[in-house]
Amino acid sequence: MTAHAGKWTVEQLLTPETLAALLGLAKQTIYNRHSTGGDLPRATKLGKLLRFRPSDVEAWLEQKLESNHHLSPTAPLPDQPPSAPRRRGRPTKAEQVAARRTAH
Repeated sequence: MTAHAGKWTVEQLLTPETLAALLGLAKQTIYNRHSTGGDLPRATKLGKLLRFRPSDVEAWLEQKLESNHHLSPTAPLPDQPPSAPRRRGRPTKAEQVAARRTAH
């Protein structure tokens, strides 16, 4: 329910299946993200049922669009932290190919 000018309205709640279809995700992804505290709109539990308000989904999507808006395709990506040194062990496929090319 939401309050608009002193009146209460009831929104049709979205099921995880409906939300998954809207977002182009698997239904299990919605359940997994909810159980691990992952990135999802605010959810409501009705007994054992998980439901999402359309207004919360819209607000969440707007926030996602705004946070991604500042990254333009031509802008450089933020600096990545230096990667950890590679652990010893079997060489990667790229390293194997490079070694074969230098050996011939």
